[in-house]
Amino acid sequence: MFYDFLILTLKFGILSFLPMILAIVLDRKHTGIYVGLQIIVFLFQYLYVFIFLPGAYLYNVILYNLVNLLLCAVIFGVLYLVLGPSKFRVRSAHGGSEINSKYIVKPGFTIILALILIIVMGVVVNMGPFAKAIARTTNVEESQQVKNAPMPVISSSKKEVPVVNSNKTVSSQLQNSLSNVRDSNVYSLNHLRVQFYHGKLVYIAPLDFEGDFFRYVHYKKVPGYFIVDATSKSSHPKFIKKNMAYTPSAYFGHDVNRRIYSAVKGANLVLTSGDAQLEVDEKGRPFYVKTLYKTYGITSSPNYKESWVGMVDAETGKTKIIKQKDAPKWLDVTFDPGIAASKVASFSNDRNGWWNAHGIGGSRTGVMEAVDNVGTEGPDKEFTPISYKGQVYYFASMTSKNKKQTSVLGYIYVNARNGKTYFYREKDDAMTPNRAKSLAENRMKQTQWKASMPLLYRIDGKPTWIVSMIDSNGAFMSYVYLLANGNGTQSTVAVGSDAKTTLTKYRALVSNGLTTASSSDNSVEKSFSGTVKRVVVDGDNVIFLLDNDDKVFYASSKNDPKNVFVRDGDNVSFSGSVSGNTVNISTSVTISGLEDK
Repeated sequence: MFYDFLILTLKFGILSFLPMILAIVLDRKHTGIYVGLQIIVFLFQYLYVFIFLPGAYLYNVILYNLVNLLLCAVIFGVLYLVLGPSKFRVRSAHGGSEINSKYIVKPGFTIILALILIIVMGVVVNMGPFAKAIARTTNVEESQQVKNAPMPVISSSKKEVPVVNSNKTVSSQLQNSLSNVRDSNVYSLNHLRVQFYHGKLVYIAPLDFEGDFFRYVHYKKVPGYFIVDATSKSSHPKFIKKNMAYTPSAYFGHDVNRRIYSAVKGANLVLTSGDAQLEVDEKGRPFYVKTLYKTYGITSSPNYKESWVGMVDAETGKTKIIKQKDAPKWLDVTFDPGIAASKVASFSNDRNGWWNAHGIGGSRTGVMEAVDNVGTEGPDKEFTPISYKGQVYYFASMTSKNKKQTSVLGYIYVNARNGKTYFYREKDDAMTPNRAKSLAENRMKQTQWKASMPLLYRIDGKPTWIVSMIDSNGAFMSYVYLLANGNGTQSTVAVGSDAKTTLTKYRALVSNGLTTASSSDNSVEKSFSGTVKRVVVDGDNVIFLLDNDDKVFYASSKNDPKNVFVRDGDNVSFSGSVSGNTVNISTSVTISGLEDK
């Protein structure tokens, strides 16, 4: 690793040797002093690269070389003025002449001017001309139909309600379980990542060092990681013992970010921001993973067409750099939230040009932004991880940059496995996730519970926000289901202590208060008749079963006040919209014996 960082330091500071060489040419008497000073400067450069890990892309390399050249020109220029001769002789074919040393120092001002120009050019290059071209590398697939989105589906045929546990609830459980780990005061739990493990969606939470350098020197390793089911409310964290010597909080060569950085010294690959995240293979072996990319031309922005993955075995430190497409099958996240957020921002801001989005008088056509502080991942917590057909996606709601607007323009889904990104335009007046959180908290105002991690599901064809309510300790307390285009009205919000109960209430509320033509993407209108086997009245909703039919029928007194008079044993007839095992009755229920005379 020492050799790797030696090469990287030279890459960032090779031009810094020029002032030393010039000083030696003009003043050979003090060569030893100049060389010694250069060694000291190089050691500082080495430490800087080792600690801060600057991105080794073209513009950065040029900029760092110019900065180092400037600093060394000043340092060696001042030293030369102090130690060197005030004048030196220049020989030519016509004789000799003396030149004052001050004229040698003047070019330093030219260097400063050149550096300023380079910085200004870099800002302009990164800000303007290439913005649209960079946005085109995102290759976002756009659709005008929300129904095509990889949105988790809840329908009558589903046996389980796949609601992912709030990360705050899981974090609370993990903190309670941490006390069972030996020397628990030494460690912290700072990272959670969703992944599939043996076909189940789980949270992986590694231990990390808590405290100062001397504590790390004493322990050197962390004892393992926690794993907990991401879908079950009754699950408990399980601690997996592994001697993990290579972690993000380790020092020197055991820092995983530093190991990955040194491994890409000649590939011009850039590490995404933030710490590497832990994933485990099907045998439970832990690996720290980080996304790498190349920049677009001379800019500092990623070229999103291709990415790489850095993997560090947390036990042995073995490091691999592989192309994203060559990642092992068990690896669910090769495109991490950091670069995903950058990709979404580029697409949503710059696909119609930089000036359109940022310039004075720009039309702002198509400009939007991800709703922040509603998710669990990304620099601004704009992403929520979801599962769909065995894949992990990062989901974000897109809205206008006008803060007064509370409706979404569409939804972004980023496949965490391959980085493919999809945008689905929302044509209805659907609320944003922060609006859903606000409505949920208002509905539960008396409890002072907080809304956490709103998730968008398709329930019987209707986009629905599912919000987890937690107490001040992060413990789960209840669910709130809100129809995405319902604006929080009484007939579009259901509250319950568990997912199944809340789902039943929600279906009873929204199935009949809306026109059944849009109640399901695959609904079919049919006529029914039979004898009522069992009936339940819940507010305006009448829910009943018929003999010799396993479907659940939903009616509403809003459509016909007489619907509330349905009783066990009544012979009834009606028409309704069939969606799976559910029938939504949009009109009156004809009850034998109660017909108008």
